[in-house]
Amino acid sequence: MPAVPNDVQSVFLDRIERRVKILKTLLEAGLGVYQATEEQQRKRAIEQVVRLTARTSELPQLTAETLAKASDIVAAHLEPMQKVLPHDVQYRNRLRKSW
Repeated sequence: MPAVPNDVQSVFLDRIERRVKILKTLLEAGLGVYQATEEQQRKRAIEQVVRLTARTSELPQLTAETLAKASDIVAAHLEPMQKVLPHDVQYRNRLRKSW
């Protein structure tokens, strides 16, 4: 039986890893999640998802580095999905960021 991590940071990051498995499944099925065209909007949306994934009791204990790492994990799984979106969505996104 694997050891269960005890500190809040690692428990939270493990939860994030489990949650992004659904994104992997969607990508394998040829589906993608549309992201906003603006970089700041994308970043805020990902940060909001990360914060909503945290339990209320652990949120004050999470460090900024842990939240940033979790945001990077989620963003890393969302970015490859942009290739499977319709061409017009890819074009609009490419105007602001090269996928």
